[in-house]
Amino acid sequence: MRTLLFCVCASMLLHASSARATTIVVARTANEIVIGADSKVTDTYGNDLNKRACKIRQIGDLFIAIEGLEIDRQTGFSVPEIANKALASKASASTSYKVSMLMGFLVSGLLTELSHLKTHEPQTYFKKIEGGQLFLRIVIAGFENGRPLLFVRSFRALQYNPGQIGVAVIPDDCLDDCKGAVATRFLGESDAIEGLPDETPDFWKAGLSDGVRRLVETEIAARSEYVGPPIDIVRINANGAQWIQKKSECAESTSPAKSPKP
Repeated sequence: MRTLLFCVCASMLLHASSARATTIVVARTANEIVIGADSKVTDTYGNDLNKRACKIRQIGDLFIAIEGLEIDRQTGFSVPEIANKALASKASASTSYKVSMLMGFLVSGLLTELSHLKTHEPQTYFKKIEGGQLFLRIVIAGFENGRPLLFVRSFRALQYNPGQIGVAVIPDDCLDDCKGAVATRFLGESDAIEGLPDETPDFWKAGLSDGVRRLVETEIAARSEYVGPPIDIVRINANGAQWIQKKSECAESTSPAKSPKP
């Protein structure tokens, strides 16, 4: 597993927010990818904001889900906007190239954002960022040339000295070398579902969509203070994408999703 390291001198100013209470479940086989996510929104410290969020977004032919430090409305830092810029550019480029562009854009933005956060919101920085914690995780999924591609990247802050912050990018991708008939990735709150598919006979018998729904529902039941309904689920295969469940308030995708064949 490769870890990419970047650093910058910390000398600017900021305020930021990081909502960590989210459950995102991804299941992948050789023929399809299913992503499911809850809708609850909390603040930096896990307080319920009585709002619902669309945590799965479509950008072109790719789907992205984000957990952690996502948006700072005061500084304009926005993972979704950065992702849209990187993933929607150069339509003919390979998915791997687009993901590499996204990582470069994100790291550049995060280095500035974390420096600001440490200066203006030190309590939040020390509680949520410092100490090797994963403060941001991203899933990018899609099909290319008939094969499923699942990129999972985690971000961790590094403190080299009192004036220098770095960012480690940790890949956990599921590409050609992905192991297992059904590979899973859990982001955010997942204590109640870790190991559940492996421990439950025929867990995936009813299909990936049903299994992903059950996993998110299980986490909601266990951690309702942090994770809540409704659940959004999208299914992707070589023929296109189909929303199995989607909240009415979620915006239309940037390009229409086709209905995949069974």
